[in-house]
Amino acid sequence: MAENNSPRFPGALGFRDGTASVHTSRTMMFSELSLVLEHVGRKAKTDEYLAAVVEQNVLGKPTQTTRKRTAQRLVELYSLDQTRAVFRLLRHFWAADAAGRPMLAYLAAAARDPLLRDSTPFVAAVPVGTGVNAAQVAGCLEEKYPGRFKPTTLLSTAQNLASSWTQAGYLAGKVNKKRTRPVVTPVVVTFALLLGYLCGLRGKMLLDTVWTRMLDRTRAEITDLATEASKQGWMSFKAAGSVVEITFPGLLSPQEEKASHEPD
Repeated sequence: MAENNSPRFPGALGFRDGTASVHTSRTMMFSELSLVLEHVGRKAKTDEYLAAVVEQNVLGKPTQTTRKRTAQRLVELYSLDQTRAVFRLLRHFWAADAAGRPMLAYLAAAARDPLLRDSTPFVAAVPVGTGVNAAQVAGCLEEKYPGRFKPTTLLSTAQNLASSWTQAGYLAGKVNKKRTRPVVTPVVVTFALLLGYLCGLRGKMLLDTVWTRMLDRTRAEITDLATEASKQGWMSFKAAGSVVEITFPGLLSPQEEKASHEPD
């Protein structure tokens, strides 16, 4: 992986880096996120999302403690903050692309959960149709992060990652999981390219980043989807020989454009 294609993760735009991960205790919580976004308006503030989970109990959790913990995990995964570009753009695309929602959520979660982000190449490298189990994922984690996890935490973290990969569409099956290809639409490709753009990348570098590699598509497929996204008006994609120009008219504020250029 060309690490220099993902040089920074700007916190001001909603990214998170470091060692903390929701996946030591939870998954990407796609169903919970879906319910919350269904109940809360697009322009809502963070407090309104928290109130929906904790006070209104839209997720049907049995205790106040569980509701608060769930709300906190959702904040850690998605920020639920309209002032953070990653979440604002997730909501923008979410409303327009039901088929792409699993991968939209996955990309947003990966922007904020370093372990999910860093472990995705493992599942992406598994051939389609091949079985994947928690023990294999645990072995990958132990090899990549020797001594970081206690044995019990290692297995539960592996199970949570496998569940998130299933929710996103990389895996299928409840017990015997097999590798599948996630649904990737022109809108999903737009979001992946935008995440690279927010991290400071430009031009053809945007076609090969940690985000586009998560899409489980070839460079040619990503280019075709980007071309279609441009035709649909989600972004502007122009390619002439080796020169590639990718812009996102009207999607970013001047402050977000500035933050994508400057050190965090």
